[in-house]
Amino acid sequence: MEKIHLTELIGTNILRQIQKEFSRYTGMAVLFMDMDGVPVMEASGVTKICADFTANSEIGRRKCEKFYHNAALKAIQDGEPYMCCCHKELINCAMPIIIKGSSVGSFVVGQVRGKDMEELEHAANFLSKVMEVLAESAHRNYATLQESRRVERAARSQSEFVMNLSMNMKKNMKEWMNHIEQMTGQVDSRSGQDMRNLLLQGTEVYSMVEDAIEYIKMSEGKVVLSESNYCTRELLEQIVARVKSYLNAPGIEIEIQKDQSLPEYMLGDPGRIGQIMHKLLVNCVNETKEGKIIIRAACQKVSYASMLVISIEALGMQMSKEQLKDIEEYMRNEKMSTLEKEQSMELGLSIVRLLLRQMSGKLKVTSNEKQGTEFIVTLPQLEVKEGALYGV
Repeated sequence: MEKIHLTELIGTNILRQIQKEFSRYTGMAVLFMDMDGVPVMEASGVTKICADFTANSEIGRRKCEKFYHNAALKAIQDGEPYMCCCHKELINCAMPIIIKGSSVGSFVVGQVRGKDMEELEHAANFLSKVMEVLAESAHRNYATLQESRRVERAARSQSEFVMNLSMNMKKNMKEWMNHIEQMTGQVDSRSGQDMRNLLLQGTEVYSMVEDAIEYIKMSEGKVVLSESNYCTRELLEQIVARVKSYLNAPGIEIEIQKDQSLPEYMLGDPGRIGQIMHKLLVNCVNETKEGKIIIRAACQKVSYASMLVISIEALGMQMSKEQLKDIEEYMRNEKMSTLEKEQSMELGLSIVRLLLRQMSGKLKVTSNEKQGTEFIVTLPQLEVKEGALYGV
């Protein structure tokens, strides 16, 4: 077993309480020592003669310190009780505290006369059993904590490796895509179309790498929110424009519907809102292939906050009850079964889930044969009127 000090397993406040109560019930002095024979704290229950002797004499104090040190080391080295007399001819018993065959410390108990020898042995054995049980229990917790720290270090190292790898992939992918884009206009129409298809596939891979980087940052608690005033209309239009430029889906129409309750300006994090909506929209476009997607935006008043409600309805997208249940459970418990094969969708939902938690938002998904599938995002925002926060 690795070298562990007693105080790594049991806090000094607990040891002090044990010392105090033991002395109070037995009338004996007791002192806990670490595995190097150094006192963990001051002794409790010290007899008056010893207290006066050490208080009035520097030599006496040093003799007591040396006695306790040597007695503790002897018990630890031998792995068994050590009966001894101090320079005041008081009997003491040094006991090792042993876990899995190794000593983690000791205690010295006593300061009694010869007639109390038997009582001293009983008291020392009792305290020894108590300390072994307590220390063994604490060691299990200690081992669990150490293993947790080891796993955490390994995960952090793995996360850093994946992050660096993803960053390099992102850089190389960007350079490759720029090169393909420049060559597209320099070749014949057929080759140009092939290159555009290749560029589209590269864009999808590039986006997945970006998602992986973003997910690693978020899972490590590195989500940064940046609030500012934003125009709701412009935000929705920018999200749609970005999705259209990102995906080649000529057979899909995307319509924006703004409810009268939606303020023109709100205070929040437009970048993160756009990120959430982009992930959901891309998923809808990929699953719909052709048909119509309707984005509806409205506002609901809840106390001082204005709840921004954005729904994305994909008329050609169908989801089974099992898939809906999996998404709901995943958003709540970070588990997914049916959708595990859809890795890109799972990664996108992971980012959506982490962002919604940071922004105190919610996601609801419904689906039926006639109306398709609808993703409803609710986010608390603040309304802005005439350049100032409204209702605050």
